[in-house]
Amino acid sequence: MNDAREQLRGQVAALMREKLELRLPQTLEDTLRINEDLRIDSITLLQLIVHIEATLGLRVPEEEVDAKAFATVGSLLDFIGRLAPLAGEAARP
Repeated sequence: MNDAREQLRGQVAALMREKLELRLPQTLEDTLRINEDLRIDSITLLQLIVHIEATLGLRVPEEEVDAKAFATVGSLLDFIGRLAPLAGEAARP
């Protein structure tokens, strides 16, 4: 697999565990469903978006937030991978 994607997967898992205090499986597989498998509700999802912006330094445009992007871990990683850095922020490794 792609090293950048695996690094992003680790960052997202850390956010979910540390900031949202979620209990997750050992590995976040692409096929895991955000709501049904990980039990992440809409409020927690909004919190995750805030942490993606604050911690990863990425801009999440409100108009681009689509339920399809948050269907599975894979679709979430794809979505995050397309985000631009916040203004004034350097891209984080």
